[in-house]
Amino acid sequence: MRRLALHRADWRGHLVSLGIGAVGGALFFWMSMPLAWMMGSMIFVTIAALAGLKPFMNRTFRAVMVSILGVFLGSAFSPEVIGQAGQWAMALLVLILFIFTGSAIGYVFLRRVGGFDHVTAYFSSAPGGLSEMALASEEMGGDMRKVSLIHTIRVLMIILVIPFWFRLVVGADVPSIMPPRPGPPAEWLDWAILVGCAVVGWPLAKLCRIPAASLVGPMILSAIAHLTALTYVQPPAAPVAAAQLVLGAAVGCRFAGTSLRLIGDVARLAVCTTALLLALAVAFMAVFAGMIGVEPSAMILVLAPGGLAEMSLIALALGIDTAFVSSMHMFRIMIIIVLGPTLFRVGRRLRGTTDS
Repeated sequence: MRRLALHRADWRGHLVSLGIGAVGGALFFWMSMPLAWMMGSMIFVTIAALAGLKPFMNRTFRAVMVSILGVFLGSAFSPEVIGQAGQWAMALLVLILFIFTGSAIGYVFLRRVGGFDHVTAYFSSAPGGLSEMALASEEMGGDMRKVSLIHTIRVLMIILVIPFWFRLVVGADVPSIMPPRPGPPAEWLDWAILVGCAVVGWPLAKLCRIPAASLVGPMILSAIAHLTALTYVQPPAAPVAAAQLVLGAAVGCRFAGTSLRLIGDVARLAVCTTALLLALAVAFMAVFAGMIGVEPSAMILVLAPGGLAEMSLIALALGIDTAFVSSMHMFRIMIIIVLGPTLFRVGRRLRGTTDS
């Protein structure tokens, strides 16, 4: 009976998150806000979670919808992308330098200003890998709640700031919904290829233990299909908008069950660390963009540590080299997930050796 009650509560929470997310997305779309379905859903579900309505998002359902976004993002790759490999290598070096610099600054700030313990500060300061960093911090003895909140608020802030920055300050047109891309009419084989990328890509990436498998696996297969000219078609607007709604709602659901007091205590620190990361991203853009031949707008999207799917969607909406931005964020997540816990364990062993 208890399990059945929990199951019903989950379904109620699911309907709450999707219903409120749809209202927020529709309102933002009506107001012509940037990336309306994702941002409207995210903001409204976050407010619902803080108000105690207990929204919920099933991970499998979220992953299915995210796989649609993966196929969509992969469609931004084209044969011309291969010629940019040299530029990508230089950008990757800059990104690695940014990750280490940003992590160090965040760690010092959270230790000295926030009073975080060593483990919690370390895993909170990584610019990416929300779920992985939270789980690793718990395993190492840190405060998983604080790590999750720091990362969630960081993603929330960056998703909110970046589109409005481009629209209000840069003057770029950030559409409410993904604009259709011109191309040949789709045939049944094109749809079969796109569906196959989602159906095969997710479990294949999971089998290979690739981070964010539901997004990255379909994106890689879709990219291969488009790079090799198997198809030129991208998924239609309706399922992509639905996937954005679910993605936004999933971010908002992370605030469910968290006390306002804890959020208030951590939010100030999260806002400050996010502002520091954005300032560092702007500084890196100013120094390195011209040096390595990358457009400043593309460079800031690469360095801004939001979510992989969210930042890629922003790049796609702005028409800013989506393949480049998506690939760099995929590398960022992989670097953080692989090196973050590993470097922490190495550091702990070295300290133990020194102490003995």
